[in-house]
Amino acid sequence: MADIVPLGPKDPADFPDWRFETLEIARHAETASVWMTYRADAPQCYTLPMLLELLQLRDSLRALWRSGRMRDLPFRYLVMAARRPGVFSLGGDLATFATAIRGRDVKTLLAYAHACVDLVYSYSQSLDLPIVTVCAVHGQCLGGAMEAALAFDFILAEEDALFGLPEVAFNTFPGMGAVTLLTRRIGPALTERIISSGETYTGRQMFEFGVVDQLAPAGGARAAALDWMRDAGDAKWRRRRALAEARRRSYPITHEELLRITDLWAETSARVEERDLRHMERLVRAQQRLIRQAEKASKQEDGV
Repeated sequence: MADIVPLGPKDPADFPDWRFETLEIARHAETASVWMTYRADAPQCYTLPMLLELLQLRDSLRALWRSGRMRDLPFRYLVMAARRPGVFSLGGDLATFATAIRGRDVKTLLAYAHACVDLVYSYSQSLDLPIVTVCAVHGQCLGGAMEAALAFDFILAEEDALFGLPEVAFNTFPGMGAVTLLTRRIGPALTERIISSGETYTGRQMFEFGVVDQLAPAGGARAAALDWMRDAGDAKWRRRRALAEARRRSYPITHEELLRITDLWAETSARVEERDLRHMERLVRAQQRLIRQAEKASKQEDGV
């Protein structure tokens, strides 16, 4: 993998009609929210093209704010969601990881990991904008997808959503934010339990742990998110923004901390044994099967 070259921000004048290959962008006027939704036909893990578009969207939203166009099209919430049936996201691109490890290509691991950390850190700071960020989760939210969700101010999840950090299965650990972000949400003991178990947990279980802030019924993440944002209007939005900022000030997250941890992840991953690598490659095949199944289900829903 060559060094990652950022894409330039979109033209603020074109908002909200920005076009991406992997994302849909929409503005919901009533709640003053911008929805960043993974397309149903997009990769179901964080490929490099998707990472580049996510970083481009971040830079585009910052440019939009600087442009002053928010006076005409205000937004105070940013929502991350997905359209894939049964899958929010399957996380990191395991195929890229496995290929890089086999080739002893630590540079590729570091380039990918640093791009992820840049994105996660931006989310953890609400993009350095005066907004509240919300992640609306349905289906499987695994590995890097769970790490991305943890960086948002609030997580809303369907009761039967599935969260998990499977990295322990191949003797490494989630290195792109989970250790830092989970510890700040629920403390080190429960964080270690979740990471070391490698198990999946339902949205309800994560709510009981204190990871998820709000539950929604199965199939109801979008409606619940809209209701949550409508609730009590400006007064509650100000309170939520103040609470998110208070968390940041009480438990500050630094870009340097995330980089140190992800560098350790790259070093650890590059040294996994052959049996662990073979298991990772089995997970790659399982990931690809899930992707094909979701694509088939999406086509059936569309009548293709």
